[in-house]
Amino acid sequence: MHQVILDRLEEYLSGSLESREFTAHLESCPRCRTELSDMRELSGDLKTLGSQEDLSPNPGFYARLSVRLEDVRPRGLFSLLWLDPAFARRVAFASLLSLAVLGSYLITRETEYSAGPPTPEVIMAQAPADNPDVMLATLASYEP
Repeated sequence: MHQVILDRLEEYLSGSLESREFTAHLESCPRCRTELSDMRELSGDLKTLGSQEDLSPNPGFYARLSVRLEDVRPRGLFSLLWLDPAFARRVAFASLLSLAVLGSYLITRETEYSAGPPTPEVIMAQAPADNPDVMLATLASYEP
């Protein structure tokens, strides 16, 4: 089917379209004309399959539905922890383990810097022994 027909097909089938271009194309194109007649036939067949009676819910359906919806309360994040005790224990254990690992890391990093400035003995031990001038300059610039 051509784009001219596809663009306005729904309007034409509903009966609200009065376009000369549309009708002129239908008159000149046998392919679009056959497809349109097939669609009309299919639409008529589908209408016969539909229910003739009005389907409506039983009396009181909406009242029962609204009561059931009101009974369902949204759960908060903390209520999820108390639903399953095993899950709560796992979360507590993981939190304590993370705290222990982080604390031990921070303590080991802190001891490296807590000693204060190096003493002259440490400076002499770290300085290269092959150049005594560097050692003298380092010791001369030492300030406690």
